[in-house]
Amino acid sequence: MAMADNKNQHFVPRTHLKPFTLNGEGLAINLFNMTGMKAIQNAPAKNQCSKDYFYGQDPQLEQAIQSVEGHYGKAVRHLAEGGSVQSGVDVVLRRYVYHQYLRTEAAAQASATMMLAMTDLPGSDFPMPTFGEAVKIATKQAMLHYAETMRIVDDLKMCIVRNATDLPFVTSDNPAVLTNRLHYQRPPPGKRAFGVKTAGALFFLPLTPSSLALFYDGAVYSIAHKRHLVDVRRLSDVAALNDHQYLNCAANIYFGEWEGRDRVAIAAANAAARRPATPHTRTHAVIDQSDDLGERFKVEPVSDIRDGRKRLVHVVMNKPTPSTWPSFLRFRANPSGWSNGTGAGLTRRGCLDQGYVMGRGYTRVRV
Repeated sequence: MAMADNKNQHFVPRTHLKPFTLNGEGLAINLFNMTGMKAIQNAPAKNQCSKDYFYGQDPQLEQAIQSVEGHYGKAVRHLAEGGSVQSGVDVVLRRYVYHQYLRTEAAAQASATMMLAMTDLPGSDFPMPTFGEAVKIATKQAMLHYAETMRIVDDLKMCIVRNATDLPFVTSDNPAVLTNRLHYQRPPPGKRAFGVKTAGALFFLPLTPSSLALFYDGAVYSIAHKRHLVDVRRLSDVAALNDHQYLNCAANIYFGEWEGRDRVAIAAANAAARRPATPHTRTHAVIDQSDDLGERFKVEPVSDIRDGRKRLVHVVMNKPTPSTWPSFLRFRANPSGWSNGTGAGLTRRGCLDQGYVMGRGYTRVRV
């Protein structure tokens, strides 16, 4: 069987990190490690965000990933040289941000954690993979999922944020951040979790120290832009966007100028307390009553659950809460989403039209 050409495979490509490296040469990069709360100068860029055969040994998969990265690099260079946000650039960045969101080690570990949490049950006879094996399975599944659902972000609007302050954008080992201002500031009943297809979805992706791609649900938010460009002159807006990198990174923040390390350290310290202490919350419920009307379950500590009892397991990934939002990202006068009144929650019309949302009876509702 043919093998991948490269043993050392990057889950954040070098083409993404290059604008943040020393003099943009792609050789050395400054980083801040959130675990040790320590800045490291001029670390080798080639060693960052990579694992041996992270995507496995399939050469076709490797080539497909390299193709996405190549188009992304050209798009970023086009914008850096003053090029317009034409339709080709829009599509490339749209595909890349979703691809990057799914592909990192942090994403694979989160999926693996969810997988193990669902199978590690009292008295269960499910075969339990090791965590490393679960990560590899999750990585392959993520790439297959991307191929099947890449158009799920096509309905999101896009703008390029140009940084006109002296506070540069930073990036990280988990740079494509999915968040949702609607979820945090106008939570639905029950505070359901949000995902890619949820109404109010936002993606943030730093491109260079002076530019960032932002994707947003146009039925919920409004951004004043000129030809999809937004010039930001408030330090607080740049800090709010950077905050998502500090909150969501697995371990490392990458920044351009070593002279800015103190500001990076302060921002890291401010975000540290808001990073989730555990990756997920698992709730167990066991059957308590059964009759003609149905079954009733009650929540119990996992240590109290006896073997053989019918149970439900609910696993929720813990996501950090931002402290603020950029001032130019505003709610529309009448923000809306689509709902059929079930636990599926609010979704976007584009996801319904593309067939990414199951169920019937969806109607537009104001939020």
